[in-house]
Amino acid sequence: MSAPDDVPAPRVVLHDPEDELTVVLRTAQQLLLRYPAAAQALFRAFVAEGRVFAQTPEGRRWREELSNSELIRRGRVVWEVGTLNLLEEDADTLLPSKLLDAIVYTAGVDALEPLLSRLFESAWERDDAR
Repeated sequence: MSAPDDVPAPRVVLHDPEDELTVVLRTAQQLLLRYPAAAQALFRAFVAEGRVFAQTPEGRRWREELSNSELIRRGRVVWEVGTLNLLEEDADTLLPSKLLDAIVYTAGVDALEPLLSRLFESAWERDDAR
């Protein structure tokens, strides 16, 4: 017995949960690059709040408990890669100077056009997927 022509056959689609994480991290990177001043301000606010919390008894307890945590170490790696390590704690920084460093470094790449083409292609692919 076959299905009618106008009804698609059922199919199973399996999703890799890491694909969803990649989308979240890529979106965070895009937001950071699209709104660097806002990202910088948000980062400074988080740092300030964390420093205030660290001065409380509960904050000191958490700091001691997490000081040798493998999960925290791995989380730092995710943070640095996810944010492209662009954010700075300096309150006077409006735009991350590391972003400008990346632009200057990229301008010196011999194969600049293919590099930029890959960046634009992947950006267009992501926009088309939405």
